Amino acid sequence: MDLKKLYRGAGIFLMLLLSLASCKKAEEETFTPETMSGTVEFDIPFYVQMGETVTLSASGIIDPKNANYKWYVSGVYVDTLTSNVVSVRFPDSIGVFIVSANCYADGYYINSTSQQVTTIDTSWNASITGLKASPQFIVDKRDGRAYRYITAGELDWFCQNLAWGGVPFKASPVTAAYFGHFYTWEEAMDGDVCPEGWSVPTNEDWESLAEVLSGGIAVPFVDNWFGLGEKASAAVCLNDERMWPYSPDNSHTNDIGWNAMPLGYTFAGSKKFEGINEYGCWWSATEKNDTQAYYRYIWYDLGDFPMAYTGKSDMRANVRCVRMHPQSL
Repeated sequence: MDLKKLYRGAGIFLMLLLSLASCKKAEEETFTPETMSGTVEFDIPFYVQMGETVTLSASGIIDPKNANYKWYVSGVYVDTLTSNVVSVRFPDSIGVFIVSANCYADGYYINSTSQQVTTIDTSWNASITGLKASPQFIVDKRDGRAYRYITAGELDWFCQNLAWGGVPFKASPVTAAYFGHFYTWEEAMDGDVCPEGWSVPTNEDWESLAEVLSGGIAVPFVDNWFGLGEKASAAVCLNDERMWPYSPDNSHTNDIGWNAMPLGYTFAGSKKFEGINEYGCWWSATEKNDTQAYYRYIWYDLGDFPMAYTGKSDMRANVRCVRMHPQSL
């Protein structure tokens, strides 16, 4: 046998093997995962009660079909929940938590979405502090909810927002006891939204409130109500964080316990709330014209209580209910 030919053949074979191995390694090194089609989505209230259990369902990924899910809740769960539908129990304490849903599959980049959740204590003077507690209250026969009210002149006024119908603050039903619900003007005026014997205040009812706040001075509805927003708003805190930002022009003295809070507003068909910690807005039952209605608002950086108007089916604001005080009848 010719040893030179044998060595030459072995060398060629070895080079071929090395070349094939090199190509395979190059292929492995240049592999790029694919991007999933769609985006992970899940709904969760922004606020939940301490110790509350919430069921979460992840969706939104179109491809791959065989994707898996892992959930992460800061300080509570770390990749221990591995289904697209899970139950999460929040701690029995006040805090802020990040909830993340992570979708993964072989050969794909991870797709994830995170949302913030705050736990609150809904008992009186716990998470919400700085409100004045009126000893007067009524119970709504429709759902058993209690509403505190004050007597201002000849009228009784809710000193908290109505929470029947409408939509809750930031999709968080647990906040209804303090924050109430939000309504378009049409929703507020559609049927008996206030409890029996109560109604949405008219412009004349608002003028009556202004006269009490101003110390007996008559004030027309179409006016900025100079200094009256300061007297109607409360220096309220949520989980020890002040809700109204500091302003030298509004110290929120809450003279008669009307307890105005800066919950902002939202719009019909939208999940987004705007003006939170800046504005509080409340409807009047009085129409401006066929398409618009009046409301009053308080802005954190001004002590006034101005009026405005907007479309009847557009903005969602809070509602305070009123009635003639029984002794004034």
